[in-house]
Amino acid sequence: MTTNVNLIEGNKKNNTEKYNYSISGFLWSEKQINNNEVAILKNELGIDTCIAKLAVARGINSKNLENYTNPKIKTTIPDPFVLDDMEKASKKIVDCILNKQKIGVLGDYDVDGSSATSLICNFFAEIGVEYEFYIPDRIKEGYGPNIDAFQSLKQKGCFLVLTLDCGTTSFEAIEFITKRNVDVIVVDHHQQSRLLPKAFAIINPKKDKDISNLDNLCATGVTFFLIISISRELKKNNSYKLKLPNLIKYLDLVALATICDLVKLDKFNRAFVKQGIKIINKTKNIGLNALIQESSINQFLNEYHLGFIIGPRINAGGRVGNSRTGVNLLTSKDSNMSNILSKKLCDFNNLRKSIENKVEREAISQVILGDQNIICVHNKNWHPGVLGIVASKLTNKFMRPSIVISEDTEICSASCRSVRSFDIGKFILDSVNDGILTSGGGHKMAGGFKIESSKIGDFKLFLKNKFVANIANLKKNYDSELKLSTIDNQLFHEINKFSPFGIGNPKPKFILNDVVIRYPRIVGEKHLSFYFEDFYSTRIKAISFGSLGTKLGDVIESSAPIKSALVSLTLNNWDGQENVELNLEDIII
Repeated sequence: MTTNVNLIEGNKKNNTEKYNYSISGFLWSEKQINNNEVAILKNELGIDTCIAKLAVARGINSKNLENYTNPKIKTTIPDPFVLDDMEKASKKIVDCILNKQKIGVLGDYDVDGSSATSLICNFFAEIGVEYEFYIPDRIKEGYGPNIDAFQSLKQKGCFLVLTLDCGTTSFEAIEFITKRNVDVIVVDHHQQSRLLPKAFAIINPKKDKDISNLDNLCATGVTFFLIISISRELKKNNSYKLKLPNLIKYLDLVALATICDLVKLDKFNRAFVKQGIKIINKTKNIGLNALIQESSINQFLNEYHLGFIIGPRINAGGRVGNSRTGVNLLTSKDSNMSNILSKKLCDFNNLRKSIENKVEREAISQVILGDQNIICVHNKNWHPGVLGIVASKLTNKFMRPSIVISEDTEICSASCRSVRSFDIGKFILDSVNDGILTSGGGHKMAGGFKIESSKIGDFKLFLKNKFVANIANLKKNYDSELKLSTIDNQLFHEINKFSPFGIGNPKPKFILNDVVIRYPRIVGEKHLSFYFEDFYSTRIKAISFGSLGTKLGDVIESSAPIKSALVSLTLNNWDGQENVELNLEDIII
């Protein structure tokens, strides 16, 4: 059905935009763009209306099209010294290198932390720097630096420790080790609290003091800026004779982390991922190659493979296995060991799926339907390694911020996910500062915290009325209408020029009107495969991921006539043949 948004938002003046209400409960409308700009671009470049609309929606014109579709690292990224404390940190690290002092690296256990750790360890190994790395155990140690971890690195002879993807809120542990004559450099991208720890240097674009405008970088992106800066400082020093590597080859890890950490694909991150995908498809990283083979990927890798196949396997080690496995793989120089580690990560990932499905079912059973407060569910039997994934699924299903807590006897762990209108990272930090939570932090859309088990009941009462349902969370846009007869391989490749797609550059979505579903069948555990057909008998294969047992899945299985379908295009490569297919996201009936 069609809903006038005026009725929803209190008859705002001059707002006549109409939305289509979908089977999944979202409000869909076509992106509002300047049609004059579309016409101009279409004429200037001789391109199809559909492609011109995609370009205009992304702020592209004939002058910047080349830079957008093929961004160059050298001409895109700024001087690393724009990041606060970068110069100070780089010179300190170079001093350690020249004095042949061992450097410690302490990274987070997720893909971003593992990639950042592997990136700088591979760089150090190549230029002959002695190092030790430490990845905390998610279950036993939790997130971020701790005193025992720092002590371990000190005992192994580290004069300096870098914390990657963590450390911005680690006051006690950093103060402890600095008092014992080990300097700490924090390399992070999480929001700061009111104060900062007493580290030697803190490189974090989200620091209040930082004015670099690089706050969309993931930690591996920040680390890449750091190795650029270190390399430059080493080149200035005539006493350093070792040949420095071409840093571009490390963009495979930067692209992987950027996609998996769900940061915004602004012009810097787009450049990292666009060029990183080229590198990863011919990567010389032995471990990464082994994982690609073990994951049975036999086609050109893109952001989908990074985010949904490679990333979850690396994450699985930190979630339900050994937190060091990902870094051990990504820094491996031995093919046989890489094969063993890849198999381990795939096994961990299968175990993670099994645990996650059980926790998800139990968590959904605790959600109060009709309640508009922040979702907060908890159980003493929930594995801490899957809390974030389950929280994400709850938020996607109920369109509310979600908190999932694994209960323990004293201190409990929680993961959170949010919607666009609610900054969960700020909420967590404010709650820590107010003494409600023991510790925590995060981003606008995701975070985690620790809470005393005796305070969970009070915390749930505290959450009431903290979130106000916002119609903006239900709004979704499609780019334009398509006809089945116009969809082919060439159209896919034209659209794909605007990739990589992700946060800030969503994959283009299109509306198909007056189509019929044919031959639905179940594939995998939760997916439905079928064909779209129009009145002219044009037929294209499609899939709807995770739709089995949902309202969307029920419509697909009924093969009912469809008023409108919201889809994106994908390319299937099989036995040397390319065929465009459709991913169904939603249906308007």
